[in-house]
Amino acid sequence: MSRRPEAVLVDSGFFFALFDPRDPWHTQAKSKAEWIEAFRVIVPWPILYETVNTRLARRPDPVARFERILRRPDTELLDDSPYRLDAYENTLARAKAQREPASLVDSVLQAVLGDVNVRVDAMLTFNPRDFGSVCRARGVEIL
Repeated sequence: MSRRPEAVLVDSGFFFALFDPRDPWHTQAKSKAEWIEAFRVIVPWPILYETVNTRLARRPDPVARFERILRRPDTELLDDSPYRLDAYENTLARAKAQREPASLVDSVLQAVLGDVNVRVDAMLTFNPRDFGSVCRARGVEIL
């Protein structure tokens, strides 16, 4: 990316890795955590639902760390309601056609990435296969 990113969309897999030392991506997540501190972070609501699952909710320290990220003035909790129906339809259509399946959460993230009215310069994910094409089309760097 030729310009410095200002707005970073974060996938739940990044948060899983950041908060769980047993996660295979944990070391990489820790090395990329500076992006969360340095830039505006975009967290769509489905990422909250996926991240604050029962396993995380039982662990007070990671919950507190996640809460600090979410309460930063530069964190935007993005309303997913404009994307829900299309994401739902896309997810079902892909499953019926037996094409590369995408979770409903991933379909919402893809819709956010495709929305030219939402500024996203970069994405923190360990799943570039699901987001690569839409990121390339929008000029969004996968960190």
